[in-house]
Amino acid sequence: MDACVRLNFTHEVQNTRAMLWFGARRKRFIGDNGFNPRPIATRRESMAIYELNKGEYEKVRPLFKELDYNLIISAVIEGTSPGRIYVDHVGNPKTAFLCSVEGYYLVGYVDNDAFNKALNRLIFEKFFAGDTVRRDETDISIGFHPPSWEDKMEVIFRGRVPLKTVRRHYVCSEPKAVEWRDKIPTGFSIQRVDQRLLRNPSVKIPDHATDWMEINWGSVDDFLQKGSGFFMLHGLEVVSWCITDCASGDACEIGIHTRPDYRRRGLATLTAAATVDYCLSHGFTSVGWHCDEYNTGSRGVAEKVGFELERKYVQSFCIYNEANHLAEMGLSFFREKRYRKAAECMEKVFATRSDDMPEWMLAEMHLYYHLAARAWAALGDRNTAFTYLNIAVDKGWTNIELTKRCIEFHIFHETQEWKNSLARSE
Repeated sequence: MDACVRLNFTHEVQNTRAMLWFGARRKRFIGDNGFNPRPIATRRESMAIYELNKGEYEKVRPLFKELDYNLIISAVIEGTSPGRIYVDHVGNPKTAFLCSVEGYYLVGYVDNDAFNKALNRLIFEKFFAGDTVRRDETDISIGFHPPSWEDKMEVIFRGRVPLKTVRRHYVCSEPKAVEWRDKIPTGFSIQRVDQRLLRNPSVKIPDHATDWMEINWGSVDDFLQKGSGFFMLHGLEVVSWCITDCASGDACEIGIHTRPDYRRRGLATLTAAATVDYCLSHGFTSVGWHCDEYNTGSRGVAEKVGFELERKYVQSFCIYNEANHLAEMGLSFFREKRYRKAAECMEKVFATRSDDMPEWMLAEMHLYYHLAARAWAALGDRNTAFTYLNIAVDKGWTNIELTKRCIEFHIFHETQEWKNSLARSE
């Protein structure tokens, strides 16, 4: 899990640029540790793609050299984090595909058509059938090198239109002078995660926090031995938590999560500062942080703590559920100001049978109707924009302050329909 908790598609409404942030809604679940390699599912696949045994992982490390800013790759190769590695040839691999709890990584020779087609089958017939490092994976996000892999994503993701996301990698080797101890609010405390704290029956610890440890390290015990982290407590309730996602040598990466009802109070910054402070004073010389380009909240926390942008990079991804994938396509088009395409994608989402949507998506349809209203407003279709805006309100949209800030609606602010929509929401 990276700093934006990318793996639980929680929607976040960003105030900056009045942008509705869906996620991407890429839901992740706890699952198979991935420490026990299995043979490839079908004979046809095994002719082009092979799964390595753990003892063979080191042989592909040179192939991943250009992606080593993703520390999870080294953690998988070294066996400290769950994962699998597939190659085109066991004895002399020229192409490798690494699966981890933090994502997927593809490197090496690009023009092996047989491998690329076999990888497509692996993704749709095996991974999306539930046989993944993280059980019940609903999306596949691939970081890659060289950049020419992007041209092959139509083959690898055949069956879905490949989507693209921009990510950020931050590094901190010297934290800013964040006197986190002096800034802890009254009634709150920050404590290092240890066995005593985890076993204290009086402390209410969210499942998300301990699940995270198990997912990324294989078990809570392994996390306690090799990782580190801090909890922010309000009384006896854990409300923000920052833990190491993985570690290799003298480097580690961390992630942060704060309960929605405790956000925008600076708690994440304090919890992350405590974690970075501890890591850099206990043997680590650098701490890494990954987040999506659009996650301004995560970026802000990183920069306040002292992280510096090391690079931006691109990942390609697809989502198994078609309606979910269409919604993400619509969001991508909207960000690119391709409003007609965005609106068309959302119309397809609305035309999808409810039986073909995950339950969480049905519960959040107000988000999609609000985005559709913005797209139609940008296209100048006043009637459709207000129709969808009213549906969004009826289905549970409550962030009217964000609606007022959306630039697409500004041309309607003096209309009666606008006043009626605002009154409807109140």
